[in-house]
Amino acid sequence: MKKTLLTLGVLLAASYSQAQVTTFVLEPEALSGALEFTWPSWGQTPDLNDPAEQVIGTAVFVDDGNVDPVIAQQGCNPLTNGVDVAGKIALVRRGTCEFGVKALNAENAGAIAVVIVNNQPGAPIAMGAGANGGNVTIPVVMITQEAGNALEAEVNAGNVVMLIGSVFGVYEYNLFTGSKQANISRYSAMPGPLATADGFNVNMGSWIKNFGSATQDNITLRGVVTQNGTEVYNNVSAPATLALGDSAFFALPLFSQSSYSGLYEFTYTINSPNEDDFPSDNSFSFNFLADSLVAYARVDPATKFPIPDSHVRAADGASFMACTYFRHPNASSYRVDGIYTSSARSGGASVDGDVLEARVYEWNDNFSGWSDAAVSNIVQQPDFTTDYFYTENLAATGIYIPLVASFPLVDNQRYLFCSYSPAEEVFLGFGDVLNYERIQADNDQPIYLANNGAEWLSFSNADHTAVGIRMVSTSIGIDERERVDITPYPNPTTDFLQIPLNGHSGAATLQIFDLAGAKVGERRVSVGGDQVLTMDLNGLANGTYVFQMNFDGGKFSTFRVVVSK
Repeated sequence: MKKTLLTLGVLLAASYSQAQVTTFVLEPEALSGALEFTWPSWGQTPDLNDPAEQVIGTAVFVDDGNVDPVIAQQGCNPLTNGVDVAGKIALVRRGTCEFGVKALNAENAGAIAVVIVNNQPGAPIAMGAGANGGNVTIPVVMITQEAGNALEAEVNAGNVVMLIGSVFGVYEYNLFTGSKQANISRYSAMPGPLATADGFNVNMGSWIKNFGSATQDNITLRGVVTQNGTEVYNNVSAPATLALGDSAFFALPLFSQSSYSGLYEFTYTINSPNEDDFPSDNSFSFNFLADSLVAYARVDPATKFPIPDSHVRAADGASFMACTYFRHPNASSYRVDGIYTSSARSGGASVDGDVLEARVYEWNDNFSGWSDAAVSNIVQQPDFTTDYFYTENLAATGIYIPLVASFPLVDNQRYLFCSYSPAEEVFLGFGDVLNYERIQADNDQPIYLANNGAEWLSFSNADHTAVGIRMVSTSIGIDERERVDITPYPNPTTDFLQIPLNGHSGAATLQIFDLAGAKVGERRVSVGGDQVLTMDLNGLANGTYVFQMNFDGGKFSTFRVVVSK
């Protein structure tokens, strides 16, 4: 198996301001400065991190000929003011058509870059490729509605000059660090006892590069780590000197603890005697959560959900599956109860009515590391597959899919925990803010796999799935108890549920969980004979719920119920 089997095909909603890339107003001086922006990574859009791809030009609004002058600036049709747009930066208003259509119409008219102005207050949004984004070959960014309004009069007067791209050499003092430069932890989340047993530590340090025009002396890097808000590490590197374009690695002492618990926040900060002219990338932060989750994507410490930075799928496949890899010498001390994932559709379309599956695979190929990994013996565990039915639009929002039954783990067994979509139009959550290239190079172990319905794939070391694995200690739970099948009705239901308990007797505890794993109800019941338990569900909102019935005799049952009023 090659390290990279397939180039990333389509990227939806992958947009965040890149380090050392800016959308900057050069003129007029009164409006000069950097703008908040998002940047899509679709098709052949040039890499704006490359200084050679920097674009400077006069900004002009597009006109697609619509009789309504505001709608005409949405650029949904071939432009009628191509003479004005050619050789300039096209400003296009967000509106009714796909972002790729707008950008391609501007490029076809000769624009050297496209700036899309948001049509809603607040931060600019993520931009999906749609059907045409892959054909766009010029830079495209989105700015805020507020920035567009502030620029409008000067743009109409022909006075706005903008820079889009790398800021290399633009400022006198400009030092840089970021996700590709900074050492991070081997994963973003893992239960504390497993992290301790695994010898978890972080080899602290980061590369720093001088993008400014002046040589800088006495540069240092400070690393700070807090545990649940309390500082547990604070060190400063040895000083160094960097000339324009030079970079150096600033090493810090190893971070390690005898045991791990809670939230760890890591921050690298560049220190220099000179005030930085572009300070937004002078620090880089990441978290590690020692709790009930295994993940590589960034984790929201409040919800414990992995954060999807993008939603992707393979370019050639009717179905798509994204999997997080797991293997541990002490795995048997835990079980897996479910996965965290997310999905989205192109153009921000609703996912209401879509279905995802949580799947478990044993990876039984014999190999030493990622560099010689084989994928000929990956076996699905069908008894643990669970369907998740969207009953509302939760596009690009984290969801939790509990497995039909808790999955027991075996020490040193390789596993894949996967989110599967059977629909071609659905994209699954990935992370790309954290960069695992050095981690994978040092450890030579897998991080994730994907599948396009025909073969197992990987995209690049910098990408990773936003599929999280919910772990529960085997000292707490029901792994050794007998599972029994119960089929409630009607399902879906509106306001009540009948639970047939044929053959069961005695007392039991019935618990109800939402798909985020939160318990929303609990009831103590007594059953006997052929009793049918009737549950009033009027207090539950629309959605899918997991019911778990624990019988005092040791048996248990889990089933899913859809409430649709």
